[in-house]
Amino acid sequence: MIRDALCSRRGFTLVELLVVIAIISVIAGFLLPILIKGQREARKVECASNLRQIGTLALIHADKAGSGCFPFGSGKNPRAHESLTELVRFDPEAVVPELFKCREAPETVPAEHEEGQPYVLEEDNVSFTWAARKTKITVNRPLASDKYFEGFEDDDGIHEGHQGGMNVLRTDGSVRFVLSSDLDPATGLPVGLGR
Repeated sequence: MIRDALCSRRGFTLVELLVVIAIISVIAGFLLPILIKGQREARKVECASNLRQIGTLALIHADKAGSGCFPFGSGKNPRAHESLTELVRFDPEAVVPELFKCREAPETVPAEHEEGQPYVLEEDNVSFTWAARKTKITVNRPLASDKYFEGFEDDDGIHEGHQGGMNVLRTDGSVRFVLSSDLDPATGLPVGLGR
């Protein structure tokens, strides 16, 4: 009797196992694009948060410096990293190098620094643009944005960035996602910003 009970129990057949694997594959096929889209959205939100923090620090800089203008590098046409270095010089402990990196821009490497020591930003340490000319805090216009959107092509090649557009920080502190079709086709940036 015990022997009959043991013999009557059977395992999965190969066909049943293949059906279960096929069902799991179909479910994974539906979920994978959703997970990838969720990761991209999370990186977009993190990037927008970094831009908001930079905008807040720039407002504090303008207020404490008494200039009424956002930080701006020296010279006639300073690059974005030169202007943002002015922000770092103003309060090096409040501005960590990771703040200037968007995870959708893998070529950006945070500036090396020791805790509590000042650092200088170089072009490859910054994922963002900055106003190409001195900008007063009372004017409402773009102040900063991502450097590139995904697929933008210039003399340096094809760039990576957010899919379909970029985050843009305005002087009022708001951050909006702007579609690539609404950007200047020649520069791939909002008007008035420079890399």
